[in-house]
Amino acid sequence: MNCPKCGADIDAHTINCPKCGNPIIRIKPMRVCTNCGSDVPDEADKCPGCGRTIKRRKHQTAGGFGSTNTSGAGGFSTSDASGTGAFDGGVHNAKGTVGGFTAELKKEKYVWLQAVVPGVLALAYHWLVLRDNMEFNLANTFLIFEALVFIFGYMDIKDLEKRPEMMGGLVYSNRFVYMTYFLPILSLWERKQLPGMNRRAMYPLVHIVLVTILVFSVMISMNSVGTEMRSVI
Repeated sequence: MNCPKCGADIDAHTINCPKCGNPIIRIKPMRVCTNCGSDVPDEADKCPGCGRTIKRRKHQTAGGFGSTNTSGAGGFSTSDASGTGAFDGGVHNAKGTVGGFTAELKKEKYVWLQAVVPGVLALAYHWLVLRDNMEFNLANTFLIFEALVFIFGYMDIKDLEKRPEMMGGLVYSNRFVYMTYFLPILSLWERKQLPGMNRRAMYPLVHIVLVTILVFSVMISMNSVGTEMRSVI
């Protein structure tokens, strides 16, 4: 195998790379989350990537038995005798879906803030503040947007560095970091492909919609400013 930092060829049982000293982290994948595709350790009940509850395998259930029906006295099935198992399972799945979304939103709070807040506040400022001085308003609209993008991007990168699956930042490039700071419309799509991320997350699409609305709003305002200047001349 190769060292993820320097690329040196190392032994499969090496703890630290003999060339650069980088610690070698090994994850023994036992299960895969169907929601985000992350590897789930065999002893875990929740996905480390999206926080969704993961069902155990048959051999991991209590008593070592799976979900197969066993007959009790009189030939009745002991696993679903009341016929309410399907209903209980549906309720449990619904709660698990809501809980998984809440856990994901809590875990990915900085990236969601970066995707939503800059566009919403920039639009609100653009249309509700300083309408009498449109040229000044246009400049400040972009300043507000970029400042908020940088702040939330910086906080998100610092949060990613703390996660063990990111290996201290070794799994993403400096280019990704700079795009996160200044151009999240590109970095958010790359972020979904990092280890432990939800591949179906919607924050890139939400950000693109808000940025598109902001750009069209600015273009309309610039056109109105140009029309006013021509009428004055």
